[in-house]
Amino acid sequence: MTKYKLFIAIVVLVVSGCGGRPVTYVTVREAKFRTEVSRTDRLKLPLNGESRERLLRFFKAGGDTDRIGSDPQNLSLEDLTERQIFKSWFAGRPIRQVIDSREEAPPAIDPIAVTDERYWWIFYHHQKKLVELLVVKAIPMRMKR
Repeated sequence: MTKYKLFIAIVVLVVSGCGGRPVTYVTVREAKFRTEVSRTDRLKLPLNGESRERLLRFFKAGGDTDRIGSDPQNLSLEDLTERQIFKSWFAGRPIRQVIDSREEAPPAIDPIAVTDERYWWIFYHHQKKLVELLVVKAIPMRMKR
């Protein structure tokens, strides 16, 4: 009888482990699909003329920097999360699970990521103000067949 109970316990553990909900996360793409080359090149908020031009060149190139030629007030974290001022721009809820393999360790303060389904907008914040921005081309959620 104990072998039977052990078998049932193992089956229950295996089955319960497989029934979890998938975790949504963002992976930062390779350099040619980012608005920055290194972490020091992040776009500073609020955007100035040069930053806006860099962002527009990135979008015009379809999120691929290999296709790019030569090279008011601060927004608050609440604008993006609780107030959802940009809800009409970005699909879904903001998420904090951002994986950037270039970082030596997870950031002390998790960035906030939102998507418009073509790009991931990753906002870095400090003292509840959005201070930096990284935009990466989104990886399709489904494989094409």
